[in-house]
Amino acid sequence: MIVYEYNNIELKTTQIPDKFRQYFSSTWDGVKATQYCGALKVGEQSLTILPKIDSHYDVTNLRYLTYMLSYVYDLKVDESIASTDTEKSPILELLISIFSRELIREVEKGMYREYISVQDNLRVVRGRFMAGMDARTNFVRDKIYCEYDEFSPDNPLNALFAYTVNVCRRITNSADNRRQLGTLDLMFDEVTPYYNPHVTHHWHRLNERFRHLYKIALLILQNLNIRFDKVGVNEWAFMFDMNVLFEQFMGKIVQSVEPTAIIQTENNFGNLKLKPDILIPNRLIIDTKYKKLNGKEELKRDDKYQMYVYGKNYHIDKTMLLYPKHLEDVNEELYLGKRGEGVALKMRSVELQSDCLSFSKYIEEMKKLVIGLIND
Repeated sequence: MIVYEYNNIELKTTQIPDKFRQYFSSTWDGVKATQYCGALKVGEQSLTILPKIDSHYDVTNLRYLTYMLSYVYDLKVDESIASTDTEKSPILELLISIFSRELIREVEKGMYREYISVQDNLRVVRGRFMAGMDARTNFVRDKIYCEYDEFSPDNPLNALFAYTVNVCRRITNSADNRRQLGTLDLMFDEVTPYYNPHVTHHWHRLNERFRHLYKIALLILQNLNIRFDKVGVNEWAFMFDMNVLFEQFMGKIVQSVEPTAIIQTENNFGNLKLKPDILIPNRLIIDTKYKKLNGKEELKRDDKYQMYVYGKNYHIDKTMLLYPKHLEDVNEELYLGKRGEGVALKMRSVELQSDCLSFSKYIEEMKKLVIGLIND
C-alpha cells in the first residue's frame, strides 16, 4: 500500500508495534504519517510512505527520494528505479542490490585482510610465548600457549559487512538480491558477523576501495528498525526523517556551489551554543525547515528568535529559512529587531520537482536553483 507523508493510513494504533510508533501520529479515527518516509512491513502488510513532491505519480516521488538519498550518501544510482514496483519497498531493495552487487565485485578482487592478534594453544612456538597463560592452561606439556599476529579476513570491517549481509537476507523479497546475498554469505564464511556502531575504522590504501560500501552498510543498518518475535513474525521499518534528509541534501548542494559554506558548525558564544544548518561566512545563514507553511503569519516565534540570535552572534545581517516548495510555495521578507540594528530574514522555498529524468541532470538543476537563492 502506498501512502504519502502527513496523510491518514488504514491502520489501527493497536496494529503498530511500539518500536514503530515514532513514525506515526494518532488521530481520532486511527493514525497518519508524519515527516518520515520509506517503507515498513507491519504484520503481513507492506507500506511505502513517500514525500509528496509530484502530486500525480508514485514512481516519480520515489525517484526524487532516491535521488536525494543517493546524493547525500554518495550512492551509485540505478536509473531502473523508475520501473520498479513501488509497493515492494524498492528503496530498501535498491540499496541491498547496490550493496551486494558491488561488494561481490570488490571481494572477487581480493578479500580485505588485516593483521589481528591471536592467542592460542599450539604444538609449536609461534610468535610470543605467554608463560602465565601457559602455566594456567597447560597441565600436560603437549602444547604451548602463544600470542601471534595473523593476516586474517576476520576483522571489524568484514564483520560489519557479514552482519549487514545476514540482516539483508532476512528481509529481502527480491530473488536477485537473495542470490547475491547467498553468494556473499559463502564469501564471508570465515568472518564472525557483528555490528558495533562505536567502532572507528581507519582507512588506508588496502581498504579504501571498501569505503563507499561501508557507507551503504551503515545507511542500511542505521535506518533499519527490525522486530523478530519468537514465532517468526518478521516486521521491519526502513524510514528516513525528511527533516534530516532535506537538511543534509540542501547543505551538500549549497556546499557544492559555495565552497566556503560550513555545514552544521557549532560555536560557543559565552554560555550560548549555536549550530546553524548552513553558514556562509560574512554573507548568509540558512536554516532548513521541512514543514508546511502558508506564509509569514504562520512563522513560529521560536524560529524568529533563532534566526535573530544567529544573525546577531555571527555578525551577519542576512538570514534565510528554506522550505521545500512541494509542500507550499514560500516567498516572504521580514526584518527582525530595530530597523538598522536587526537582522533581515528571507523565507524561501526550493522546488524539488523536476522534468529531469537522470540523477546527474536533477542535481545540476538543484544547484542552479540554489545559486539563485543564495544570490537573491
